[in-house]
Amino acid sequence: MSAGWETTINTGNPQQDQATIQAWQQQVAAQGLTLQVTPMPQGGYHVKAVAMGAAPAPMPMGAPTPANHYGAPQQQQGYGAPQGAPYAQPQQGGAFGPAATGGVFAAAGAAMGGASSQPWNAGAAAGIAPAQAMGLERVKYLRKVYGLLGGSAAVAFGVGGLVTSGLFGVESVDLGGRTIEIPIFVYTMLQNPVLMLVAFGVLFVSTFIASWVSKIKGVNVAALFGVAGLMGVQLAPMAWIAMLKGDLGMAASASPVRDATIMTMAVFGGITGYVFVTKKDFSYMRGFLSMASMALFAACLLTFVFQSEVFSLVIAGVGALITILMLLYVTSFIFRNSEMDDPVGDALALLVQLRNLFMFLLRMFMSSRD
Repeated sequence: MSAGWETTINTGNPQQDQATIQAWQQQVAAQGLTLQVTPMPQGGYHVKAVAMGAAPAPMPMGAPTPANHYGAPQQQQGYGAPQGAPYAQPQQGGAFGPAATGGVFAAAGAAMGGASSQPWNAGAAAGIAPAQAMGLERVKYLRKVYGLLGGSAAVAFGVGGLVTSGLFGVESVDLGGRTIEIPIFVYTMLQNPVLMLVAFGVLFVSTFIASWVSKIKGVNVAALFGVAGLMGVQLAPMAWIAMLKGDLGMAASASPVRDATIMTMAVFGGITGYVFVTKKDFSYMRGFLSMASMALFAACLLTFVFQSEVFSLVIAGVGALITILMLLYVTSFIFRNSEMDDPVGDALALLVQLRNLFMFLLRMFMSSRD
């Protein structure tokens, strides 16, 4: 290195950034130089090699101080192992979260691995390991997370499709002079509301259990796919009713399940892209989202009391908005702050939010035309 050499460090991992800076400081000190280190508003540090005794570079206006900058050590928010807040949201009805493959998002993560303004081989020439190695580790981790998410979503879709297909038998029901064949599992659950409540309870408890065992190799993947399968079974009645209403022209959408799936995938893709491009930290929303989730849960319980179409639609709209914010929070954590030691737990957190978003959107798309 020579005086005037400069670059940026933004590996996505605060500890790795600081370790790289310390290593470079030792390197340049032997050459009679020192490093000017300036935190950047969007994360990471700007580093410049100068002669010892040179005046420090001014702090950019609005740049956070090291004490509150993300580059300083901070307390993790807990999404290495999913916390209760993402799973505390109510589960009204049905469905199957969209499949999301890991390739697209892994490619985005690869681009995020290094954000320097100059090639990283400048550091390598000084005998220092390139910081992009940390970026590659995060890309590898994101591949695991989104691969597991895609696999579990496929399981949910597959199981839900089987339950609503009538493959295991159907029950013929007369509906206003028209015979309707209802899949036997769906018919049984619709005829016994208690079974639907039991199925929801099993799913709710299983989700927490899956988060507890998310770091136990082998068991964690089985638990993740098991929860995905339960989502397909427990929410099948809502999905089937939505399809029936669409076929009969009684719903706001001709194909509520299809439209809810497309909308969910579009929202999820948009959030992922936004987090990747902006690299913003949304951890400040944690407290608000926890309170909003509890309020939403209580509001959903009230829909069973009032039995009002308008009230139900309002709750579905508010629920979709809160779930979108929750997806933004979880995705941001995984991209920025995850300790990269719990891919199953992070995939489970995303899966639950995708399922909830699909559910609220489906409720809106299947609303009556009147």
